[in-house]
Amino acid sequence: MSEFQFIVSDHPLKEVENPYVEFLSINEAIQKGIVLPDILTDVEDLDRDEKILMNVESEEQLDEIEIKHSLYYAVENVEAYSSKPHVVELRWRYSDARAERLVEYITDHLKTAEEVEIWKVWVDEQTEPKVQSIKLDELTIDALRFLGEVGFVRPECLRVTTS
Repeated sequence: MSEFQFIVSDHPLKEVENPYVEFLSINEAIQKGIVLPDILTDVEDLDRDEKILMNVESEEQLDEIEIKHSLYYAVENVEAYSSKPHVVELRWRYSDARAERLVEYITDHLKTAEEVEIWKVWVDEQTEPKVQSIKLDELTIDALRFLGEVGFVRPECLRVTTS
C-alpha cells in the first residue's frame, strides 16, 4: 500500500513543475563532468543527444512540489472520495517552506474557484475519511501539516472555501 496525495476542484487546476529538475542528454552530462555508468556510455544504439537523464544539484531538490494532471495511481482512488471533475496529483515531501508555496498555489486557485479539496489517502483502501473544512483566510501551513505526517490512520481531506 502507498500514500497518495491529490487536489480536486470544480475548476481546472494548474500544473507545477519541479524547478530544480533538469533533463540532460548523455553528451550534455559528459560535458558537465557528470560520471555516468558504463551501461549508458557503452551502448551504441542509444541516442546520445536525447534528454533522458534527470539531473538535480542535490537529492533534497527531488522533494520539491510537483503538481501533475497525470496520476501515478488509478483514478478510482480519487473517485472513491470526491466527485469533483478536476484532479491533480501532489508530489512532494512536506517542509514548512514547501507548505507555504502550497498555500500560495491554493490561494491563487481560489481566485477562480469557490472550493478546493486536498486529500491524503491510502491506495486501494477506502475507509471513512476525516474531512475538515476551513475558509481561505484560515489557511496556514499548520492546516496542511497533516500532509507531512508519517504513518497512516485513515484518509484525510482539507476542504478550503472562499466563503
